[in-house]
Amino acid sequence: MDFLNIGSLMLEVTKPNGMWEFFIFGLENLVKNYGLTIILITLAIKLIMLPFDFFNRYINKRNSAKMAIIQPELQKLQTRYGSNREVLNQKTMELYKKHNYNVMGSCLGMLINMVVTMVIFFTLFSGLNKIAAYKIYTEYQTLQTEFETVVGGQLEVVDVEAEGENPATQKIQVVVKNEQGEETNRFDLTDELTQTASQAVVEKYDEIKEDFLWIKNIWRPDTSASVVLSYKDFISNAKIDKTELNELIYNKVTNPIKNKYDGWNGYFILIILSALITYLSSQVSVWMGKAKAKKTGKPYVDAMAQNKIIIYILPVVMALFTLFYNAMFAIYIVTGAFFGLITSPLMTLLVDKAYDKAVKKEEEKVKVSYSRK
Repeated sequence: MDFLNIGSLMLEVTKPNGMWEFFIFGLENLVKNYGLTIILITLAIKLIMLPFDFFNRYINKRNSAKMAIIQPELQKLQTRYGSNREVLNQKTMELYKKHNYNVMGSCLGMLINMVVTMVIFFTLFSGLNKIAAYKIYTEYQTLQTEFETVVGGQLEVVDVEAEGENPATQKIQVVVKNEQGEETNRFDLTDELTQTASQAVVEKYDEIKEDFLWIKNIWRPDTSASVVLSYKDFISNAKIDKTELNELIYNKVTNPIKNKYDGWNGYFILIILSALITYLSSQVSVWMGKAKAKKTGKPYVDAMAQNKIIIYILPVVMALFTLFYNAMFAIYIVTGAFFGLITSPLMTLLVDKAYDKAVKKEEEKVKVSYSRK
């Protein structure tokens, strides 16, 4: 009988210590819930981003209003010089200069807003993935330690026939060691010991698990995925070698959890919400703009008309992110989209008010200048 060189899982995975990890771990220590933690962080991010959003919307509003005035003249230029692109471009630029229309104005504001948003999105995405990998690994360490404490020693796989890793001939033994790490006893893991240890593992998991609302495990997707990773996915997720953790031991420790929390980890609710709310939040300002234009009798010019495809692609992208990654990141996406849906009408009203005030001020300045003449 040959003993395989696989014992207790001793590898230490370093706790992630990036900027987002620092904020998330720190805030979770206060609120004691990771789901609530990511919601609060998301709201803080969105509040900080509001000035950027206002600036971007205001520039788009101003340029859209100018474009509405310029549009008839542009159509005349296209009719007259449509066959000569060089002359058409020259006349178009002259028209823009006459009306003080900056083609790059709205693009610059949009670009700044997009860059900042993307940096936050991908750095937070990376941070949450590192935290999820760390938490999944440390949770398993805790469960294996609990199992070994109950059985009275470290779990070790042995092959009863020949050297190798043939699952059919492997069994688990319990190795008892003294304080110096020397083996003092060894015995087979019995069904009675397994049952007692499994019950302790379930109880320990109930103490340390991170759930949120309907989601059983926040470090797993809100889908039909299992609460516990398969052995292959766990090895890949923790970035450890198979020699550091035997599949037989992993399944022996985690099977009680799988049995108790059998079924889906979630119900695809966050995936559906991410797509739906992302779409609605991008459309609210459009609907409000059309309603105001209809009420005032003025033409409506959509500043996003040339980027219409983004309105339909973005919800799909958000749904894919929430589908394939952990529920923590999905909560971030849904919370951010919901915040946008709620604040978008208010921001539209504030932008309209600020723009109308600026127009009125400009008109009064023109009147004063004219009266002086």
